[in-house]
Amino acid sequence: MKKLYYSISEISELADIEAHTLRYWEQIFPELSPKKNKAGNRIYKESDLTLVLRIKELVQDKKYSTEGARKKLHEEE
Repeated sequence: MKKLYYSISEISELADIEAHTLRYWEQIFPELSPKKNKAGNRIYKESDLTLVLRIKELVQDKKYSTEGARKKLHEEE
């Protein structure tokens, strides 16, 4: 079932990526900027999950550097 919002732990589990990696990628990739709820927790949308999976594909599977992945994503926009 699709949800409107996901927590960082849910995204971490769905994408098979550590939460600290997601927080790092938020600093590197300006496109990845989840909103925060009133408690200050990150809330990710479905589009954020899609982006995380694309970044993971570029960085981990295709062995792009984070800079190279950032450029590739910018080209794809």
